[in-house]
Amino acid sequence: MLSYLNCKYPIEIFDFGYNVFESMRVYRGRIFCLDEHIKRLEESAKSIQIKLAYSREELKRKILEEIKKKKIRDAYVRLSINGKGKLEIILRPPRIYPEEFYKKGVKVITVPTIKESISSTFPQTKTGNFLNGIFAFLEKNDSFEAILLNRDGFITEGTVSNIFMVKDEILFTSPLYLGILPGITRRLVLKIAESINILVKEAPFTRHELYNAQEVFLTNTSIEIMPVISVDNRIIGQGYPGKTTQLIYEAFRKLTLKT
Repeated sequence: MLSYLNCKYPIEIFDFGYNVFESMRVYRGRIFCLDEHIKRLEESAKSIQIKLAYSREELKRKILEEIKKKKIRDAYVRLSINGKGKLEIILRPPRIYPEEFYKKGVKVITVPTIKESISSTFPQTKTGNFLNGIFAFLEKNDSFEAILLNRDGFITEGTVSNIFMVKDEILFTSPLYLGILPGITRRLVLKIAESINILVKEAPFTRHELYNAQEVFLTNTSIEIMPVISVDNRIIGQGYPGKTTQLIYEAFRKLTLKT
């Protein structure tokens, strides 16, 4: 039997990924890129027809009040709103990855799971519908991250990360029209690269091109800038984090200190 709330959707769908969320980092009591995260949340909600009961400023105030109340200086914040409009704010200690990962790099693999089509779903929204990513995650075995290809064989993104490669002194990343999530850290990396005169191209690339890159790195809110030194057991570059990755990571860290 279907039960209905005061809306046009059956209650059952609220248990099947019908929500939007954002993951944020708090550095020294301040949220990094808060405005950008709230804007993306609003865009995701509009795409899947979730009506937000709070303005942008109200959402920001509620998060900041929660951080102040808990007296937290460094944290991971998850802000989610479900189809009924219920707001949930979760604070927990940030996941700190071993320093060795950043100094020596990590290994990733491409997986059989195909990135969902941009024509059949909304991959550019950040929602609780994460089944495609879960399948890929289960296939990554002991690798740090699983990288998904689309049906045309182009690299798209990781299960929870965007991917960049450096080839012939150009920084490449998959374009948004392939259906990738418009990552906040991804966007910031593009700005950083431009500010330090690194040529950037948002263009499709294949596994062959990725295998032959001089540098590869991943980005997201939690890992920040994570160097990759192996893809599908192919050594990337010289087998250690490259100069461009280090420059971008250092510039990124400086921005977090200004937060």
